[in-house]
Order: sequence, then structure tokens, then C-alpha cells
Amino acid sequence: MTPPNVLDDDLLTAFCDHDRKWGPILFLRPARHERLGLVRTFVMAVLPGACLGLLGSILLLLAARALGKTAPPVFAFPLALTCIYFAVCRLTIVPAWNRRAARISRPE
Repeated sequence: MTPPNVLDDDLLTAFCDHDRKWGPILFLRPARHERLGLVRTFVMAVLPGACLGLLGSILLLLAARALGKTAPPVFAFPLALTCIYFAVCRLTIVPAWNRRAARISRPE
């Protein structure tokens, strides 16, 4: 009998197998039989987290100036976004990807 998480894993990894879902970090996607490691996961979180976080920091800075308030530090939003991306990736995508990689690379 198939373990219950295999169906969920298949759904998630099928979503992740499409090139367009990876966008500009497609070069970081491992082969289907390769595991997603800690360093690759960290880089996958830093690139969008830093870029989108910096854009968010700029928007927060502009809003704070318009409202006459103090803006948070510029690094705060990119750091928070990177941490969130990393945690979500480590808790959802990485386990499913690595279980599939183990299934594929296991000799039958």
C-alpha cells in the first residue's frame, strides 16, 4: 500500500517540475533524482527574498516618508522575507522533493 504522503508529494513535485514555476531561479533546480540540500535551499530563499524584500523596503520607506513616520531599517524586510521563504521551503518543498529523489534513485 502507498504511504499517504506520496500522493501529496507527487502533487507538490509535479507543480515544482514545471520550468516556468521556478522563474529566474531555474538554474538552482536540481535534477529529479538529486536531493535539495541546505545550501541550495538557502540560495533559493535569498535571491527572491533579498530582491523582493528590497523592493518592499523601498515602498515602506516611501510610505513612511509620506506619512511622516520612521521607516524600519532597510535590511529588515529582505531579512524577514528570506527567513520566511527558507522556512516554507524547508517545511514543504524540500521534504517532498527529497523523498521523491530517494524513491527515484533507489534501485529496484
